[in-house]
Amino acid sequence: MANDITIDLASIPLAVIRTASDRWIGADKWSNKTNAVIKLADLVKTGYINLDQIRAVTPQPPIMPNGGIGPDAFDVALRPVAQVADNAARDALDALNKARGLETTAIDLQAQMGNLTVGLFDTKVKVDSLGAILKESHDILYGEMVKIRNAPLVDSIEVSQAVTDAVANAFKPFEAAVVAAGAQEAVGSMVSVSRTGCETARDVFGVSVTTAAGNELLVSLFNDQSAPAIDPCFVWTDGILKHLILSQTTGENLWFGGEKGTGKSETVRQFAARTGRGYTRINFNKYTTAEDFIGSVGLENGDTVFKVGDFLKAFTTPATLILLDEITNADPAILAVLNGFLEGNSAVNYGGQVWRRAPDVLVFAADNTMTNGDESGRYAGTRTMNSALADRFARLVAFKHMELDVEVEAVVRHTGCKPALAEHILKAVHACRAKVESGDIVDAPSIRSVMAFVRSVAVLGVDEAWAASIGHRQPSESATAIASIKAAYIDAAFIQRNI
Repeated sequence: MANDITIDLASIPLAVIRTASDRWIGADKWSNKTNAVIKLADLVKTGYINLDQIRAVTPQPPIMPNGGIGPDAFDVALRPVAQVADNAARDALDALNKARGLETTAIDLQAQMGNLTVGLFDTKVKVDSLGAILKESHDILYGEMVKIRNAPLVDSIEVSQAVTDAVANAFKPFEAAVVAAGAQEAVGSMVSVSRTGCETARDVFGVSVTTAAGNELLVSLFNDQSAPAIDPCFVWTDGILKHLILSQTTGENLWFGGEKGTGKSETVRQFAARTGRGYTRINFNKYTTAEDFIGSVGLENGDTVFKVGDFLKAFTTPATLILLDEITNADPAILAVLNGFLEGNSAVNYGGQVWRRAPDVLVFAADNTMTNGDESGRYAGTRTMNSALADRFARLVAFKHMELDVEVEAVVRHTGCKPALAEHILKAVHACRAKVESGDIVDAPSIRSVMAFVRSVAVLGVDEAWAASIGHRQPSESATAIASIKAAYIDAAFIQRNI
């Protein structure tokens, strides 16, 4: 059934498919007919639209979100090739229905041609000297297509080999010209981010994550070359991973709130690293303006243009994770500009054009509050968030200090110290945290402070390392309680034996 839908869509003229893609997928999502057919087939399978609705579409001029030159300019130049491809698809439909073994090969041929066409066009824009080579490559491809179309039906192996040879022959002069022009990096940067597969959470993170019914959750993997480096020492918990994997499926925004040093920001970065996604972190303060992260109008080569900010760059790059860090430090009125972008099917007119969220983009906020302001008085500068903005985050996830055994593992992984030393220091820190609850201590040490102590104690000694890493961070009203905990829990001789 799925193949029948794809074949039926492949036989529809390019202009109709393009207009249907603009209407139901989005004008800025167009790359080529093959990709549009695949996406429209998915919508038909889900029941969102049907084939009759697509066939009934009246072809319209293609919508260009950014104005100027785009992939459609190249489509016009190759319209004869597109018309031949449409006619060939209709002529071959009956034969394809009789020989199902060729369906996958035919779709693969279209995909390879579409991807090569986009690659050739984009490279022509970046490397002007390759124009003649691009035309030569397409002439070769067109000739091979005619040969395959007019040939009698053959088995799938022969077709596959013909496709491989056609692409290889077309690419040889193009490849040589790219190398000669030193444009390998430019061409490589044009490779689109795509999903490479799915694996279980245990395979990706080393932690089993299941639904309430006990079913193993799968994690989508991508191939973004800019993904952060993996920190093998980072400790994952199934509770946090459930929220991450759920948002991967639903596309919902998440708010991470809680004490300092509980891993909110690093969790997002390491999720991007493990899943091969791009990662953009935007830090906020009381002076942050919308122009700082969304973009602003300015001059470029004497022309007035909209200069895209980091948020919009990430927002329109597939599979990117966006972290809005310490977001409550900013003025809620400034943050209101985010409301439209944070909606599920956002289409926001800003800077003279419409912006839509790219596929698989996820947005996170990380903050010391849970949107309602700081009640402890320890996080100066934070503000209560506008309810409309807070409502754009589907779930508010509370980050807390880890259990003792998990924190011991984290400290050992990051510092290489003995577990006994990590446990000894962490017991003192846990006692400090208990005193925060009773009001005797204003601010409990974080796991970062513990790691700083462990790394410095061999050089500074116990007393100086404690003071520099933990003691001096406390206000004077906490000094007595901190000193009593150090005296009760910290054994200098034990520490020296376990360094």
